Amino acid sequence: MKTWTMGLWLLLLAMPLNAQERRVEDMGLPRDVADSVVTFFNAPSTIRFRGLAEVPAGRSIIGDVAVLGGPLTVRGDIEGDVVVVNGDLFIVGAGRVSGSVTVTGGAARADPDAVGGELVVYSASLPYQRKGTHIAVDERRRALEHLQYESDYTRSRVSIRTEGAYNRVEGFPVMFGPVVETRGNNVLRLDALAVWRSESGLRIDTDKLGYLLRAEQHFGPAGRFSLGATAHSLIEPIEQWRLSDIENSMATFLLHEDYRDYYQRQGFSAFARMRLPFEGIRVTAEYRDEEHTYEPVGSPWTLRNNDAPWRPQPLVGEGRLRSVSAEIVADGRNDTSDPTDGWYLTARGTLGVGGSLTLPEYRAPASEPSTVVSPPSVLGHEFTYGFLDLRRYMRLGPTSDLRVRGVLAGSLDGDALPPQFQHALGGEGSLPGYSLMSVDCGARSQTYTVFRAGPNGETRLPAFAGYGCDKIALFQAQFRGKLAWNLNFGPNNEWDDKWDWYPIIDFSPSWSLFFDAGRGWSMSSPGDPGFLGSSTKTLMDAGAGLALGDLGFYWAWPLNGSNRAVNFFLRIDHRF
Repeated sequence: MKTWTMGLWLLLLAMPLNAQERRVEDMGLPRDVADSVVTFFNAPSTIRFRGLAEVPAGRSIIGDVAVLGGPLTVRGDIEGDVVVVNGDLFIVGAGRVSGSVTVTGGAARADPDAVGGELVVYSASLPYQRKGTHIAVDERRRALEHLQYESDYTRSRVSIRTEGAYNRVEGFPVMFGPVVETRGNNVLRLDALAVWRSESGLRIDTDKLGYLLRAEQHFGPAGRFSLGATAHSLIEPIEQWRLSDIENSMATFLLHEDYRDYYQRQGFSAFARMRLPFEGIRVTAEYRDEEHTYEPVGSPWTLRNNDAPWRPQPLVGEGRLRSVSAEIVADGRNDTSDPTDGWYLTARGTLGVGGSLTLPEYRAPASEPSTVVSPPSVLGHEFTYGFLDLRRYMRLGPTSDLRVRGVLAGSLDGDALPPQFQHALGGEGSLPGYSLMSVDCGARSQTYTVFRAGPNGETRLPAFAGYGCDKIALFQAQFRGKLAWNLNFGPNNEWDDKWDWYPIIDFSPSWSLFFDAGRGWSMSSPGDPGFLGSSTKTLMDAGAGLALGDLGFYWAWPLNGSNRAVNFFLRIDHRF
């Protein structure tokens, strides 16, 4: 983008909003407004859109329009009323809306005469849940609004929410504490949250609590620019892009299968964030100064195989790490939950700028305590890491679409990475035809023992010497079509409308065919600290699936490798 164009963008974002009879409500969303928005969205005559939507110049829509998520850009004409749920509205050029406009959880930009009726903007979002093609007020989220206090200058509430997935290290992590926000256009938000982990038991032990202290100052229309800082002590997955939190939680609790590995990071960070309205772009820059440590597995309760041992944790580089990172997310999909058209991009880079990470000493399982397999080794802090996830969604027909995804991640300078920045492939989230983390460059070829001081003396803990590969590449493609019949029980999809639980069930089945290919590379050589193994071969699988909305049944066949067994698995979210 040219320099003058970026300057114009920043000038436009900083300009005040103007619209006929514009009213901005900073209070929470009133119940009668929430109900009227839901009724408007669900009305049979309403023209509904999900995600990014646009009325091109010279085009007209006759009728009421509702958009879920947004943003909605109007360059043409809308002859009717408009509701934007938890998104932004932009009326530009010769664009015009003849009726009234309501926006929740977003901002509006329009010329004075672009709206024929009243334009009301609510800064508060609508807590909703999807019911097939309709939405409903989420009463469970709404109930928490009673735990809040409002004054002329601030609003505060007690926040109670889960943080991440149910896992074999923390059990069930729950964040709780006060959240305070100032009123006005430039909102200051303060969070003071503790993290209780069910693995620590019902009695609150301050030594086992995590915390997140966060301050973020927003600037500009709808808070598009922000500066913030955190102080934190969190247990975090090494990588979590393959499966959603709810899927990993259910796999851990129901099947005794945790798809992630974890480490602890404690310290502080400072960040700056900017959101651009039209392209759905979010840019973040962050500085971190943290202590990283290895975390052993716990013994959270599971429905199946509760007495079975858990997969060991990998060792990570321990010690202080100072790093700078930048991330850009560009989401141009027509629906964030189930897209059929558009692009999606996540690009992230991290540079180690200070500190010292050390791989702990580890020993062979059968060795005597005095027999050291690998002494503590300095990993240093000088590394450059990158992550790229690029997706393209293409509608091929009224009932068919093609999805293509490429993921590249790992070392950018050719050097080996600390284990907490490595990646592994294999399993339902990446290469479903192969076992979990089978592409790990030898990190899990043998289980070692580490010794840690505890309240009752030194403890022996099983561990892998590393997490995975220093670089990975993954390609995924999926073709999806609709079956010519459906399983709806009753007229007008009334079963769908009454479904009130996750996952969202659509009783009009869809089928899919998919292909995946991936491999990993090791940048270390024999004699380097933490050397694990060599690069892997390219593994490929193919499969088919049958989905009822979010609930999918899949079969994957490995196309090469030593094990050619078919893998059947369930997903309660789309593959990507």
